[in-house]
Amino acid sequence: MKILVTLTFYHPHWTGLTAYAKRLAEGLVARGHEVTVLTSQHSADLPLEEWIGGVHVVRLPFVARVSRTVIMPGFPATAARLIAAHDLVHIHTPMPELLLVTSLARALGKPSVVTHQGDVVMPAGVTNQLIQRAMDTTMTMGMQLSTRVVVHSGDYGRHSTFLAPIAHKLDAIYPPVEMPEPQPEVIAAWKSELGLEGKRLVGFAGRFVEEKGFDFLLRAVPLVLEQVPDAHFVYAGETHVVYEPFFERWRHLLDKYQDAISVLGLIRDPQKMANFYAMCDVFALPSRTDCFPSVQIEALMSGTPLVTADIPGAREVVQVTSLGRMVAPRDPHALAEGIVALLNTPHEYQPTRARVQTVFSPTRSLDEYEALMTHLVHGVSAKQAQKLDAARTQARNTLQAVSASTLLATPPALPRKPSAAPTNLSVSDRATLERLLQNEADMAFRRRAMALLDHLDLHDGESVLDCGCGMGVYMMMMSRLRNLNIVGVDGDVGRLEWAEREGVDARLSRVDIHTLPFADASFDKVLMTEVLEHIAEDRVAMREVFRVLKPGGTLALSVPHANYPLLWDPINKAIEALGLSPMRGPGPITGLWSNHWRLYTPETLSSVISSAGFEIEALEEQTHYAFPFIHFIVYSIGKPLIELNLLPEKLRNSADRFRGERNSGSLLNPINLGVRAFRWADKQNDNLRGNEQTFVNIVVKARKPA
Repeated sequence: MKILVTLTFYHPHWTGLTAYAKRLAEGLVARGHEVTVLTSQHSADLPLEEWIGGVHVVRLPFVARVSRTVIMPGFPATAARLIAAHDLVHIHTPMPELLLVTSLARALGKPSVVTHQGDVVMPAGVTNQLIQRAMDTTMTMGMQLSTRVVVHSGDYGRHSTFLAPIAHKLDAIYPPVEMPEPQPEVIAAWKSELGLEGKRLVGFAGRFVEEKGFDFLLRAVPLVLEQVPDAHFVYAGETHVVYEPFFERWRHLLDKYQDAISVLGLIRDPQKMANFYAMCDVFALPSRTDCFPSVQIEALMSGTPLVTADIPGAREVVQVTSLGRMVAPRDPHALAEGIVALLNTPHEYQPTRARVQTVFSPTRSLDEYEALMTHLVHGVSAKQAQKLDAARTQARNTLQAVSASTLLATPPALPRKPSAAPTNLSVSDRATLERLLQNEADMAFRRRAMALLDHLDLHDGESVLDCGCGMGVYMMMMSRLRNLNIVGVDGDVGRLEWAEREGVDARLSRVDIHTLPFADASFDKVLMTEVLEHIAEDRVAMREVFRVLKPGGTLALSVPHANYPLLWDPINKAIEALGLSPMRGPGPITGLWSNHWRLYTPETLSSVISSAGFEIEALEEQTHYAFPFIHFIVYSIGKPLIELNLLPEKLRNSADRFRGERNSGSLLNPINLGVRAFRWADKQNDNLRGNEQTFVNIVVKARKPA
C-alpha cells in the first residue's frame, strides 16, 4: 500500500503524538508499505524533504503560529497532489486541516483513517476558547467525512462527548510503544550525580500544561513528605510551552519546594528516558484530561509502577495491567495517598517488562493498523479483500500452530452431537434455569445456555473463568446453581460496569483475551460463549485459555455458525448470497456479523480448539428453525430499549435477562405473548431430522488432557 500520513508536527519535533506517529510510519515501512508524511517545517533548519527511517517526509513552510498549530499556505495544493498519488490517507489529530484532508480524500475516492490523539482542551481565556470552538467544529465535520476513526482505548472513545457523533465508526487500537532496557550502572551514577542517593523518587513527565494536572502534584508534595520524609520528586519535560504559560503560574510552588523537586528538562534520548523511569520508584500521572499517555507504558516497561488519575483514557493502562493505583482526579490528597501507598508497598505492583509487553505489543498494534488499512484499501473488491484476509489468517495461524508444536495434519473425527451420557444438570438445576431464563426472547441463547452449563458440570468450590463475560448473565446463572469462585473478564469496561450494577457475584477485570493475566492452571472450568468470533487472533486466545485451565479441566464454548438460517438474519444472508461482504459494524440494523471477525463451521472451529491442545468431547450444531427476523427483533429493538432504560418497569421485568424471576408470566403482557410465539417456533428444533444444513450456533465441550 501507498500510505500518506498528515499531521502538524513530525520528527524531530518531540511529543508523545510525534513519537507514536514515527513508530507507526516506520513500522509500516518495515512491512513493505510506502509511507509519505506531510507535515510542517516547524524549524527553519529542517530540509523541506528528506527520508527518515525509510519514511518520505515532506515539510511545508508556515507563515504564522496560532496557539498550538501553524498556518501552511501550501498545504491544500500539496495535500491534493499527494492524496491522489496514494492509496490511503492517515491523519493524526488534533489537526486544523482535518476537514480539508478528509474532504479531498472523499472527492478523490481514497479511504481515510483518523487517529484521534485526544480532544482539544485549551486553557481559559477568550482567544483560547474561540480556538477550541473552531477546532471542535472543523474536526467534527472532518471526522464525519473520514472512513474510520481510531482511538487508543475504547474507554476514552465511550466517554468522549466530542467523539459521540461518530461512535459508529470508532476502532480502538493501542499505540505501538517501544522502550530500551534501562542501564542499572548508568542509573546509579546519574542518581549520585543528582545527589538523590537514599531518596525514594516520584517521577512525572510531559509538557507542563494545564491538561497534565501537574499543579495537583505540586500541591501533593508536602502531603507526601509528611508521611515519607525521604521522598523526592523528579520532573522530565518541557516547561516553556509557547501557547500556554501554565508553568509560570505554578513556579512559586516549584520554588517553595525546590529542595524536594528536581527539574531535568526535556529528555529526547530514548535510552536516557528509560533510565529516568527506572530511576524512579513511582511514576505519577495527575492529568485533568488525557487520551492515552504512552509515558505510562514506558514507565512500566522500565520497571516503575503507576499512580494515575481515574479519568477516561488515562486509567486504561492501570486497569488492564493492575500495575499501579488509580486515584480520584483533581484531588491532591487522594494523589498523595496513592503515592505514599506505592512508596511503602512497591512489591505489590512491581512490573516486569515481559508482562507489560504481553498487553501492549507493538507488533499487535501494527497488525491491527495494517489489517484495518488493508481492508479499507481493498474494500472496492470484496472478493480480493476476502482472499487477502483469508491468506493472511491462514499463514498466521499456521505459523502459530507450528511454533506451538500443535499443528495437526488432519483434524480428529468429531462427535457432531452431544454424547448420550446422563445430563449433569439436576431436575432442580433445570427448574432454576427455567425461572432465570423465563424472559429470554433469543431461543438460540436459551438453548446454548442450557447446553453450556450442562457441559461445565459445576461443583461447589470450583474456580470458573467466564472469558468474555459481557454483562454477566452467565455468571449470575452459575452463581445461582453452585457456590463458585467466579472470575469474569471482558474487553469492554462498559459491560463490566453493567455486571457490577447488577450485583453479579464475581471478580471482574478488563483484559485483552490474547494475553490473560492469570498464572498457568488457575481455573477448573472455563466458559467462553459467543466470544471467539470477536477476537482478532482466535488461535492465540485459545492457547491462552488452554494455559490457564487446569489439567483435566473443562472448556464449554459456543460460536455463531457460518451457515446460519435465512430467517435468523435475512438481510446478511441475502447480501452474502449476492457475493458481497456482510454488514459487520454496529448500527440500527444489527445482524449476525456485527463486530465479528469471522463465523465458524464445525471443521474450522475444531481445528482452532484442537490446535491449542484440547480434546473435543462433544460438538453440537444448534437451532435450525427460527422465528422470522428474530435477531433483529431481539438485538436491534429489544436490547437498546433495555440498555437505555426506555421500558416501563413492568415491561422491563418481563424483558430483561437479569429479571426472569420477577416476571409474573401474565399473558396480558405483550412481551410475554411475544416470547410465547418465539418458543412455539423454536419447538421444531426439538425434533430435527438429522439432515439439516443451517444452524445458528456451534456448541462444544472440550477438555485439557490430564
